Amino acid sequence: MEKKYPTSSVYTFEDLRMGNFLYIDKTEYLWNLVKPFKSMYFLSRPRRFGKSLTVSTLKAIFQGKKELFKGLAIYDKPYDWKKHPVIHLDNGNCNVSSVDELKSYLHAILNNIAMSFGLELRGENLSTNFQFLIEDLAKDAPVVILVDEYDKPILSNITRPDSKEFLNVLKGFYSSIKTCESKIRFAFVTGVTKFCHVSLFSDLNNLNDISMNANYATMLGYTQEEFEANFTEWIAETEKTHNLPHDKFLAEIKEWYDGYKFHARAESVYNPVSLA
Repeated sequence: MEKKYPTSSVYTFEDLRMGNFLYIDKTEYLWNLVKPFKSMYFLSRPRRFGKSLTVSTLKAIFQGKKELFKGLAIYDKPYDWKKHPVIHLDNGNCNVSSVDELKSYLHAILNNIAMSFGLELRGENLSTNFQFLIEDLAKDAPVVILVDEYDKPILSNITRPDSKEFLNVLKGFYSSIKTCESKIRFAFVTGVTKFCHVSLFSDLNNLNDISMNANYATMLGYTQEEFEANFTEWIAETEKTHNLPHDKFLAEIKEWYDGYKFHARAESVYNPVSLA
């Protein structure tokens, strides 16, 4: 069956696979991330670069949804596909303008996650809410924590006089990941930048920063080979519409949309959303 190109309303891995949309296989990279007995990572990439899709793909892996991966690299790899309780914190829609709003937002997310597992959220503050939720979920199996755009509340309020208070709230909140390390199977945190100089990550020194790691430099975005192999029909139609020879068209597309490079020895990549 012919694959459809994704639309702006389809952005999770499960939707892509269930809807028979094009998915450029990045699961070899993800298998390398998840195959250790325990692992924790931080990945920084620009906005709209595929971080949320990567997080949703990892979520499907740890929910044991192997059927979604049929035909992809990870499907036949030696992996147990064991189900784990997943705490997915997506800050992409966190549009808060005060510290109190941020606290309420985070509490609501944790409460919704607890309710989805039939639990009651415990604790007197955000840090203990998060810590106790991890501990309660870990009674069945080690927990997986996926944090998408951890820094959105900071960047949205960085010019405010009280911007440091947002940092302090998140620093205490995320410290639970370190506190509960023994109960966590896997953690993956994404963001646009890493606020190491203001100590947000001082309590998360157990996260392996793969942002500029050569082995993962092309895990997000499309290499030239991936672009040409997966967008053949779109390329041909666009060349015909604009009456451009193949080589000239590829050169112009590369000039406009290529150029992201996350390691000196790695290939450059296209921003996937720019090509949509």
